Amino acid sequence: MDVSDVAVQADGLVSQYIARVEQDLTHNAEEQERIGQEMEGLQQRLDALQRERGVLLGVRQALGGQGADQAAPSTPAAASEETAPRGQTDAPGEPGTPEAHQARKASELTLVDLVCGHLAGQSEPRSAAEVSADIARAHPGRRIKATVVRATLEALVAQGRARRTKRGRSVFYSSSAPARATRSSD
Repeated sequence: MDVSDVAVQADGLVSQYIARVEQDLTHNAEEQERIGQEMEGLQQRLDALQRERGVLLGVRQALGGQGADQAAPSTPAAASEETAPRGQTDAPGEPGTPEAHQARKASELTLVDLVCGHLAGQSEPRSAAEVSADIARAHPGRRIKATVVRATLEALVAQGRARRTKRGRSVFYSSSAPARATRSSD
């Protein structure tokens, strides 16, 4: 075998590798597209479930059902009722006692109150990330998670206390305070 035969074989192997890489790239792109579509469908389903949970929580509260203190939070939406980091209290009594917990809750605004107040003070719709960041800046002593704020916003939308608008793939929230004020005057 001479040098030219080796060069021809090497060119053949390179061509095979190039063809295989092209196949792998095509397969990779198709798989990314498929998974992206699945994720989009799952995100839509999750959003719908969060909205439904917000409605159900509102119905339970309106019917005088089990309170937030009695129900164990199973999702970020349920956890949004939490008002301060665990273990921190300015309330009288031993930390962690029911009396201290009740006194702390009475003296602090809930996340729902903070989110509603923040949206009411805005002149244009805000994203969940913006709302979360603004509240975290305004209340540095509280643990504010974007996922909990997003779930709270969705619950407020389900209750009619906030409005959701979409611009492309982005979601923005604004206060529906004027509509709420009309209802309360009836």
